Amino acid sequence: MRKSFRIIVVAFFAVIVALPSTYAAKNSKNLYATAAAKLKANNAQGAISDYTVAIDRNPKDTYAYLHRGIAKGTINDSQGAVADYTKTIELDPRNSLAYSNRGIEKEQQGDVAGAIADYTKAIELNPKYSLAYNNRGNAKTKLKDNQGAIADYTKAIELNSKYALAYTNRGTAKGIIGDKEGAIADYKKAAQLNDPDAKQWLSNKGLSPDGKE
Repeated sequence: MRKSFRIIVVAFFAVIVALPSTYAAKNSKNLYATAAAKLKANNAQGAISDYTVAIDRNPKDTYAYLHRGIAKGTINDSQGAVADYTKTIELDPRNSLAYSNRGIEKEQQGDVAGAIADYTKAIELNPKYSLAYNNRGNAKTKLKDNQGAIADYTKAIELNSKYALAYTNRGTAKGIIGDKEGAIADYKKAAQLNDPDAKQWLSNKGLSPDGKE
């Protein structure tokens, strides 16, 4: 089933750019707007340049570091992204977004334990962070901790009952431990929430893609 971290990174971008500019430097707000527009237009290098100008203006601009990290992640500059998220955390130790995004990049680099540590810190800072629970669940499956993963997916679903990907991922983990009925139930719920992978899985099994018998 789908566990694409690139999809998750894009989801982070969609969430973060809508946030109030808590960490923003007032004299760089126009740069933030142009950078966001460039990233949306798949011009990540242009966005990186704009955020770099903002950082040059104010070396403590956590908003620019955070978003430059996101832009770097979209062009697979994982090391650069980690560096920017780490700088964000140095300047703002309670930035849960930076921890969770850094966890994604660490996981892509193969540092699963480091990723779990970052997801866990993000959750400590924001106990309602459903995406961080889902991400940590994905990392736990890589360590074959499927029960731990299921617990994290379940918590993500408790926090966001319409979280289709968490249902799909939980279904996958349940299938691995032999809980066939539980897996099917989760795939059906994900299909009802329009998750395409869950619909395809059900169709391949001869079950109704819309989640009905």
